[in-house]
Amino acid sequence: MTHRIHNFCAGPCTLPLSVLEEARAELTDFQGCGMSVLEISHRSARFEALHHETLALASRLIGAPDDFQALLLPGGAHQQFDMIPLNLLADDGSAAYIDSGVWADKALKEAERVGQAQAIWSGRDGGYTTLPDSLPALPADCRYLYLTSNETVNGIQYRSYPEAAAPLVIDASSDYYTRADLPWARCAIVYGGVQKNLAPAGLALVYVRRDLLTDHPRVPRFLTYAAHAAANSLYNTPPTWQIYLLHKVMQWIESKGGIIHFDRASQEKSALLYDYLDRSDYYTNTIAPAYRSRTNIVFRTRSAELDTRFWQEAEKNGLSGLKGHKIVGGLRASLYNALDIRSVHALIDYMDAFAAENP
Repeated sequence: MTHRIHNFCAGPCTLPLSVLEEARAELTDFQGCGMSVLEISHRSARFEALHHETLALASRLIGAPDDFQALLLPGGAHQQFDMIPLNLLADDGSAAYIDSGVWADKALKEAERVGQAQAIWSGRDGGYTTLPDSLPALPADCRYLYLTSNETVNGIQYRSYPEAAAPLVIDASSDYYTRADLPWARCAIVYGGVQKNLAPAGLALVYVRRDLLTDHPRVPRFLTYAAHAAANSLYNTPPTWQIYLLHKVMQWIESKGGIIHFDRASQEKSALLYDYLDRSDYYTNTIAPAYRSRTNIVFRTRSAELDTRFWQEAEKNGLSGLKGHKIVGGLRASLYNALDIRSVHALIDYMDAFAAENP
């Protein structure tokens, strides 16, 4: 039997065991062609069929309307920090950002290098523990309002998306395909790096409203959404291994009941751990309850020294990835789609034992 630990890592993510076993079985011979998918040409009929099916399946599962183009782009979310303002601010205009945490702040800094972008709200002074209850006024000629639906580092999440006079651009990286409430009618772009819930790192799955697919002459062609859309995401040699595994994970999501199933599972797993934290006099979570992340739960023990001992001993006990992000410290449990609720029970059992042994 395959030895598997409880993997709470924030990304790259834990992947379904059945998917990994299928990939292992096909590693040296993809669909009987005598080659691995790592070796096969991206122009071959076999791979093109896989590629097109992946895009279609991903769009169907997430409910993307026909007026959105699905794109598979290299570079992960970081490249989107630049592509978004390059494409949406190419003919001037401004952009508004909600500075909700580490990742929103990174996106804002990149946008400021490209055009007129500004934070209309920031949670920095409060340590990024909450989100705005209402939105300030948007700047003049605002082309989009950018938000990070779930802050992986800080452990906060929008439970509902804000209404705004400008279309939304949503970085959904760390709650991608865990929730069924994306407001497509109010969106310009929805995107995410796949390494949180869907596939190995190095790829972004991006949905762009088709009327925004413009070839801007001042933007390098490779950095325009139009170029990748015209080539159906095969403008350059794509990361074939990531797309292959993304296809398998999408099939796995569908087999389990789609996003509705994982939305419920995400609520159940996170509620189990938050209920434990709220009853504990040993562990603390300081995020405003209305904005607690369902996928990245941050917490602390009674001291930084105990935090370190907690995750180090957890590793020895088969619970991996619980160290908090280096920027904020503390502890973090990431409860992505492929993490079974049994892992949450195992974590709570370990937390009980650690508290008893380290009063």
